[in-house]
Amino acid sequence: MAGEIYFSNLTGKLDWGYIVDQLLRLKSLPLERMANEANQLKAKQESLSKLANSIDAFNNLFSNLSVDDFFKSKSANSSNTNVLTATATAETPNVTLNLSVIQLSSKEVRLSKGGVSDLGSNISWSAFTITYKKGPNPEDVETFTVEGGSGTLKDLVDKINKSAESKIIASVFYDGSQYKLMLSEKGEALSTVETDANAGTYVISTSGLVINGQSDLDDTPLQQAKNAKVQVGTTIVQSPTNRIENLLPGLTLELKATGDATVSIVDDYSRVRNFFADFVAKYNAVIKQVNEMTDKDKGLFQGDQIITGVKNSLAGMLDPLFKYGIVSYNEDGTLTFNSSAIDELANKDPQELRRLVETVKTNYGSYLERARIDFQSFISDYQSRIDRLTQNMAKFREQLLQEEQRLKLEFSKVEMFMNQAQETMDRIKNFIVSLSEMQGGRR
Repeated sequence: MAGEIYFSNLTGKLDWGYIVDQLLRLKSLPLERMANEANQLKAKQESLSKLANSIDAFNNLFSNLSVDDFFKSKSANSSNTNVLTATATAETPNVTLNLSVIQLSSKEVRLSKGGVSDLGSNISWSAFTITYKKGPNPEDVETFTVEGGSGTLKDLVDKINKSAESKIIASVFYDGSQYKLMLSEKGEALSTVETDANAGTYVISTSGLVINGQSDLDDTPLQQAKNAKVQVGTTIVQSPTNRIENLLPGLTLELKATGDATVSIVDDYSRVRNFFADFVAKYNAVIKQVNEMTDKDKGLFQGDQIITGVKNSLAGMLDPLFKYGIVSYNEDGTLTFNSSAIDELANKDPQELRRLVETVKTNYGSYLERARIDFQSFISDYQSRIDRLTQNMAKFREQLLQEEQRLKLEFSKVEMFMNQAQETMDRIKNFIVSLSEMQGGRR
């Protein structure tokens, strides 16, 4: 019965435990074979999964790939990147521009007329206004009101920053003898006004500001507000910042210094180069995995035509790339990428380069998608086989447990029988001895 415990050689007549162990060891040999088979299947499944992952990564290179986008890219090259750099978009026409950076942009910075000799000195101020001029029209102004109060110059700075921080930054400036209030633009892009002290034109001005008896700001700015200026032929283009956008459609200039530079806009094939570099890397990842799986010494799929077929199929579609020297074949089946061949073909025949990309996309994309589906199916099939083996092993273990209980019961009965037989023989022997002694006693 289940749950019963049997003790071997309890009577000392038969050590049947060893016999049961040996019988069970023989009976469990099929279980060991199933376990070995399951381990081998798991190892093969893991190897297949690695190959499937590399195929999937290769296939992703072609998913949603837009060949048109590859050939819309433009690049803008500057002859003097110390003066300016440039970027272009697909809309930018292929032209060459001779540019002169006449002036860089700068923020207006103004100082108060009055100041203090000691930052710890206490001052008082009445309510005043700060005007920020954003453009040439009278309505292009923004006014900030600062409440009256008292404290140190730093306290006044904090008051201004709290009120006008969206356009103006206040701080303290030491001119060598006094600490003065300094007001500067927060950003060049916020105003197109240029400082003209002679005409009384300022970006920043105050009304009612008094520090130590002196009113408002010094007429001579610490730094003038200037717009960036670039000359193209006889035309001067201005910008409140050193970034000039859409000089041509999609063309952006970043100005670094005054001087001359030539900007050339050309078709950019870097995305095509990157595509083929990625193609070779992912191609090689698949081939290396195939080589490992079919290695003659330790490969789990030696001679497997499905696995070697992947390598052969991929190699069979390389002729267009070999034709233009874009790739070369290595001894182990991997590829080496020659990026200069892309540039040569782009310069000679960009339409042929486009056709080449389309051919590679069509051939490899369709094959890899089929291979991806097939290998997922293979992996699922291996998993089904592993699951069946696992179930069979569980059933076999249960059968072995039942067989063990049966053997223990049978051998325990045999031991009991042998013990009873021995006891019977001992009684017979004792009887014979007693009978012999009785006969000897009569003589």
